[in-house]
Amino acid sequence: MHTYSTDNDFRPKVYAGLALLAYGITILVEMVTTALSTVLPFAAGFVISWGLAFAVVWKAHVQWFWKTWLARVLGITRVPDLNGKWEGWIVTSYEGDIPDEALHHADDPSEDGQKMVASLDIDQTWRKINVHFETTQTPSDSNGATMLTEKGKWPSISYQYENPGSPLVEGLDMHFGTASLEYREEGDTETLEGLYYTGPGRDNNGLMYFERVD
Repeated sequence: MHTYSTDNDFRPKVYAGLALLAYGITILVEMVTTALSTVLPFAAGFVISWGLAFAVVWKAHVQWFWKTWLARVLGITRVPDLNGKWEGWIVTSYEGDIPDEALHHADDPSEDGQKMVASLDIDQTWRKINVHFETTQTPSDSNGATMLTEKGKWPSISYQYENPGSPLVEGLDMHFGTASLEYREEGDTETLEGLYYTGPGRDNNGLMYFERVD
């Protein structure tokens, strides 16, 4: 996984808030153990360090709290939670032969581009993300990303990826590319839709569409 940037980065304020929360926890634990020491002598003098308290609240926030409705109400988080499996298709400008098993059932030879079955597996925390893209022919993984959450627009993610290529597919050498996807949530359906293009040496581009399935 790698870090990602956003246009609404509250991370410095969140760091400060978590530090204060950790300090409050150390004070609370000391107060509770002092009160309990009258009936539980072994509790006397029990304290936890600020470092331990901060590590606990930091872990809880990074892995869980940032995804909750409360974090969004408080304005701590504006980026969407994209964790999970997404299935869909791409329409590629590649004009070579693509095996039938790799093509999407809605592929139409009379239209420009070839529609291929594709999927995304996204692993995301508060600070980091990995976007794993895959077709039946080859996978790729992101190595950098930015999420935009400006009000009045759908949130979007733009990411750079590296594709290792495949010796089983003629001409499919290692290459780099960029994808830009808008996140939409309408009713019970969540989608990622946008464009991709590859770097020099491959020069392909096309459409991408995915729906969250997990």
